[in-house]
Amino acid sequence: MTSVTAQTALVTGADGFIGRALVRVLARRGHRVLALAGTAAAVERVRSIGAVPVLGDVSNPGPWQDEAGADWVFHVAPYPERGKYPGETRVGPVMLRRLATDALLLDTVAATATERIVYIGDACCYGPTGDRPITEDVPPRPSVAGRCLGPALDRLDGYIIAGLPIVTALPGLVYGDGSWFRERVIDPMATGRRVIRFGRADHWVSPIHVEDCARALVHLAAHGHVGSRYFVVNSTPVRIRDFATVFARLTNRPLREWQLPAAAARFITGPILAGYLTREALFSNIRLRATGFGFNHPTLEDGVHQIVEALDA
Repeated sequence: MTSVTAQTALVTGADGFIGRALVRVLARRGHRVLALAGTAAAVERVRSIGAVPVLGDVSNPGPWQDEAGADWVFHVAPYPERGKYPGETRVGPVMLRRLATDALLLDTVAATATERIVYIGDACCYGPTGDRPITEDVPPRPSVAGRCLGPALDRLDGYIIAGLPIVTALPGLVYGDGSWFRERVIDPMATGRRVIRFGRADHWVSPIHVEDCARALVHLAAHGHVGSRYFVVNSTPVRIRDFATVFARLTNRPLREWQLPAAAARFITGPILAGYLTREALFSNIRLRATGFGFNHPTLEDGVHQIVEALDA
């Protein structure tokens, strides 16, 4: 088991939604955080939350590779985004770009004495789950997002066999004050606009508050088993419409909705979020909890309450 004393940690994607939360957790715990940032503005943002900025892009060789020998490496790979035109997400180029980026990072780390690599993917690569939570050992039934991300996960097996100390974390639907939750719930309700609902919005998903997600990633660096995959989700699933209804209730705001066909989600939100917004995505956290991890925000009510308190502060 990896030591939990102060470590040096390299974080890719450090200026993203999960990356910033991860940097904050690492810095609060006294770890030295090297945060990969691609622009001058990103450099200043990661510096302001306690990291040592490393200017560079993980998809291109550069000076950042000199820092790849950190004790822990957290690879927060970018998600496939919406294309230039609505609904455009070309699976082939996205998949190849992801494979090339991962290969550059992992081949670089392979030449170092890094103790642990936490590879952050997304549980959505398993595809629609049906009405019962699945475990990490269930064969995926990938949708568009899965076809973008799945080959990269499969490629990790070769690196693990070659001796790289990789632990794979697969968060569920991550929410917090940022990303989709701000764009799709907080901002519309704060400005009196309608919240878009795709289809009936009565299907179930497994959420995780972004702070608990970041805490789980750090926990897995210390306590995860090399070669294992871990779903990073709460124990209690929620209906997708609950995100807006709970936020409305806790902020005492009226909830006005605009219902669109479920098929419109991919055109508007991109493949990963559409997968959560339109079909069952239920995942078991038994393996994560078996490592001793505990949640600060175990329910949606707890997590949204934290968001509301932070907004009011």
